[in-house]
Amino acid sequence: MKKYIFQTKLILASLMLLPIFSWAQQERVCSSKVTSVNVFLNQAQVHREGKLALEEGVNLVVFDKISPQLIQGSIEVEAVEGVEILSVGVQTDYFSKNNKPTFILNLEDSLRTITEHLAEIKADKEALVLQKELLLANKNLGGSTQGVKADELEDVLLIYQKKLQEFKFENIRLNRLERTYLDQKVLVENQLQEYTNGTLSLINQIVVQVRCSKPLAEAKFGLKYLVNGVSWQAFYDVRVKDTKNPMQFVLKANLTQNTGEVWENVKLKLTTANPMDIGVKPILEPTRLYLVNNSITEKDADGISEKMDAPAAYRALNGNEAYTPISQPTQTLLNLEFDVAGLSTIPSDSKTHLVELYRFSLPASYGYACVPKLNSEVFVTAKVQTNELISQLNGEANVYLNGTYTGKTFLSDKGQDSLTITLGKEHRVIVKREKVKEMCSKSLFGSTKKEASTIEITLTNSSNETIEVALEDQIPVPSNKEIEVKLGDIGDAKLAVETGQLSWTKKLAPKQTIKVRFSFEISYPSNKIITGY
Repeated sequence: MKKYIFQTKLILASLMLLPIFSWAQQERVCSSKVTSVNVFLNQAQVHREGKLALEEGVNLVVFDKISPQLIQGSIEVEAVEGVEILSVGVQTDYFSKNNKPTFILNLEDSLRTITEHLAEIKADKEALVLQKELLLANKNLGGSTQGVKADELEDVLLIYQKKLQEFKFENIRLNRLERTYLDQKVLVENQLQEYTNGTLSLINQIVVQVRCSKPLAEAKFGLKYLVNGVSWQAFYDVRVKDTKNPMQFVLKANLTQNTGEVWENVKLKLTTANPMDIGVKPILEPTRLYLVNNSITEKDADGISEKMDAPAAYRALNGNEAYTPISQPTQTLLNLEFDVAGLSTIPSDSKTHLVELYRFSLPASYGYACVPKLNSEVFVTAKVQTNELISQLNGEANVYLNGTYTGKTFLSDKGQDSLTITLGKEHRVIVKREKVKEMCSKSLFGSTKKEASTIEITLTNSSNETIEVALEDQIPVPSNKEIEVKLGDIGDAKLAVETGQLSWTKKLAPKQTIKVRFSFEISYPSNKIITGY
């Protein structure tokens, strides 16, 4: 009876597995390789190519090791003539194992070896403790009635001393060896963790059902799909050789990908497009106006008064409900595309990888500028006319002057035609701003308080060449009629009345010192206090 039951179970199990084996026999795994990638701002389109032999009739082609970041609705399949694509789907292969790089396999072997050594050290230390306890447990000599001779006692003490010394030194050696292995273990684990952080299991498979009109020894396929886990951000290198040459710009991209797929020797294209943005033109619906009282009433034929509700649109705008418009306008970005020269390799490690996109130069007007009220240092500046590239791709920039890194800035035209870039500091010009005490005063005339101020700015050129400095300062601007600002002597400064900004252009000969002054007087009610200026 037991034998019969066992045979029945075996037959049922075989019948259950038969469809699986039949299905597996129909599958044909197509070995594919990533050949090109279009990188969008927050996604990427991966292009794979592969080939395999197909039989006449229906075949099931499987593309394995596909990114888990796959966006399923984005799959496109291309096939050669004579191959008809019937369906495209996605399945998960949980039995798939990723092929690890050789150096990762070596690190895992090293980790296993280190772990074994640590286990051996632990066992040796435990054995050492047992030996020491056993030695100390047998320290009674000669029994309770019989004594021990002096020479015998001396020999025993020497043995105890020798053994305890051996235990001590062996324990020190084991502890030192254990610390060494523990340090090595931390290093190996950190290296493996760095690899694991950027590694995803490639368990997705794209399954394509095709029909062939005749057997094909080599059918080529093209596969495209969108993936998440990819982003890029623009930044610039701004280089200035000297004030006689144009400003050099190098546009680069910080590209990060964590798709699980390694893009090895692929053709890269970066674009500012976002494939998930739908460019749909909004539709204007008629805006209908209604006359609405607090409550609208209407009498029916029987003279019964019934309260009528206001139109739904009115309720939504005036009640607690949120009004949802019929159509929501969207804006399509003006896309830029960059074909990266040569082939690139971008691993899936969540790290930032540098990709150079474009080089260009712009004529620049160089100068020196200082705003001593805020900062007494003189800055080297360059003014350039913005182009369409900078207008559309704002970003952080590393600035280099004469081959030396001077700092960071942010390139953004802010809707203007020109762009001023700070290149660094000019330490050869010394600027000092201070109030002239003997020309500053406070006085009270009836209900009006007056404050007079004179500011002096001193510029010293310590270099051996002539330097022209654009100088900026300001006088306070009243915010209401109770405050009056009277302009004093501003010399040859240019005044912007609305903002109170004063500007000078001063040419300093070698070793020359010049001074500029400006003065103003503020009047305001004596019973009030004004803000600092």
